[in-house]
Amino acid sequence: MLRPTDEEIKSRFSLELQLEIRQCARQDLPQLEWFGLYTEHRQLIQEAFRRQQAGEVIMLVADLDGFPVGQAWLDLSARAADSVGVIWALRVIPVLRNHGIGTQLMIAAERLLSERGYRWSELTVDQDEPRACRLYERLGYRSAGFSEGLLSYTTPDECMVTLNLQLWILRKRLHPKAMDWEVSQSSRE
Repeated sequence: MLRPTDEEIKSRFSLELQLEIRQCARQDLPQLEWFGLYTEHRQLIQEAFRRQQAGEVIMLVADLDGFPVGQAWLDLSARAADSVGVIWALRVIPVLRNHGIGTQLMIAAERLLSERGYRWSELTVDQDEPRACRLYERLGYRSAGFSEGLLSYTTPDECMVTLNLQLWILRKRLHPKAMDWEVSQSSRE
């Protein structure tokens, strides 16, 4: 019996996937660990959800058939006095990266911040993430400085982890909803 060659077996096709960006629900929390990829961040995920319940944070997820394949968290309180909403923990499950999910999460996050009256959106990105920097720059973010610090958390198996962070601070001016409407109206004239 002859074995088929790889060329005889190969088949290409496209998929159209419908995603919905929505607020994170309690049942999403275990799934945000992404099959063990972020299990050690369980404490951080749970703390963010607690803060969401307190109205300090909005956790957005990109939902694909009930599974969160992307996320972006908005801190509404950390820099509120300066009218700055902080976007953090933007990530997309690795197999679906580079398909626009991160961009759509950022657009939704910025819209929510603008609707709540924030004038600026700010985020930090690890110095070792040039691809992420390019995404943010493409979306209009500009360098606003550099930050160093420590992030500590406890893993589910009770290990304390401390990370030394070296981050670029990126900022973008948000346009109020009314201003966007005026721009779109004037472009029709």
